[in-house]
Amino acid sequence: MISAKKIDFLAPDIAEQLTKYSVTLSVEEGRDLQQKLRRPMTLTEAVIFSIQLSEHCSYKSSRSFLKTLPTTGKNVFLGPSEDAGGLTVFEHNGEKYVLIIGHESHNSPSQIVPYEGAATGVGGIVRDILCMGARPVGVLDSLRFGNPRKNTPKHIASGVVEGIAGYANPLGVPNLGGDVYFDDDFNENCLVNVTALGAVRESELIHSYVPKCAGGEAWDLLIVGKPTDNSGFGGASFASKSFSDDDDAEAQKGAIQEPNPFLERHLVASILDLLERLKKTDDFSRIAIKDLGAGGVVCATVEICDAAEFGAEIFLDQLHTIGDFPPHVLACAETQERFCIACYPDLTSRIIQHFREAWALGEIAENAGVSRVGKVRSDGQYLLHYDSKVLCNMPARLVTAGVIYDRPYVEKKYNPKSVSVTYENNTFSVS
Repeated sequence: MISAKKIDFLAPDIAEQLTKYSVTLSVEEGRDLQQKLRRPMTLTEAVIFSIQLSEHCSYKSSRSFLKTLPTTGKNVFLGPSEDAGGLTVFEHNGEKYVLIIGHESHNSPSQIVPYEGAATGVGGIVRDILCMGARPVGVLDSLRFGNPRKNTPKHIASGVVEGIAGYANPLGVPNLGGDVYFDDDFNENCLVNVTALGAVRESELIHSYVPKCAGGEAWDLLIVGKPTDNSGFGGASFASKSFSDDDDAEAQKGAIQEPNPFLERHLVASILDLLERLKKTDDFSRIAIKDLGAGGVVCATVEICDAAEFGAEIFLDQLHTIGDFPPHVLACAETQERFCIACYPDLTSRIIQHFREAWALGEIAENAGVSRVGKVRSDGQYLLHYDSKVLCNMPARLVTAGVIYDRPYVEKKYNPKSVSVTYENNTFSVS
């Protein structure tokens, strides 16, 4: 089996091995991580590190700068620590009403495949809002494109606008606003930033991390939604790169996710219904929900546990899939329209029945459903099983924050130029 292979970062041919298996760790990063593990990595572990410690997932280069931004204030209900933040809008009868806000970039996918790249950006950020227990009420976009007089930037701009509408409209979430700028500096790297808004009462807020009791109570971890496939595999790694005209765009398309807004609309309704049912039985506080983001099953299960200083034990054989894929693909594929639900063990069968029977996920999309894939571990270790083999065994914190940089930077100044750009009949024109 390919994932049983060992990757030794002290081997003389390590650079060739990394290229062969599309592992985007640098040799120096790999050697540092291997020293912390005190052994060579399995291929699965190397792939996990290359994705989970990418710029897109771990913010390894920007984290030190992001920490300098203001994150508190009179109306800040929830700062940057979960899938989305929150602002208090008003109080009524002693309870706060909160506007949940999430923001996500989908730059590289939109540069390669504009429609799908932008569409899945909308889907992902809406899921982040839902993970906080909020009902999604709107999306916004902040867009930066290249020179609209050139064919490629013009094509990208049109595809991105269509992709945002093409996902949000079937999802039933209106696009409330945004802004767009055009400049030659974005010819080869567009910026597609999507924001979503939701509304929730303070008493109905849920979290995207497990509570402190989850380790001792061995909470279950469930994957809900679309069956895992190989779409989007390695997307986080390639999203951390820059592009030029010399790059092979076709070779990158396999890393782009495939959107299904109709399934997501069904998932939004079914999860909101689940939350309402849990409130009625006082079980609302015994679950946590996280979107499956750029690192797939690994990303969601390790982050939902590590945020509470726990680990997890995952059995990939239990995952509902469509197709036959090696374990490192099952672990990290960025398949869309999926959630991780952590719950107290006596709720597991009830939640599974809710999605399989009450909401019949399998009838909405082929092989869609819910799988119990593992448990929360109190010792902080992250273990990944497949075919009776342990393919990953490391501290969860090493997966989420194993590489952090404090890079030097150079301040640049720009002189903006104004031109008139209109969008009509699905095309941009410059006057």
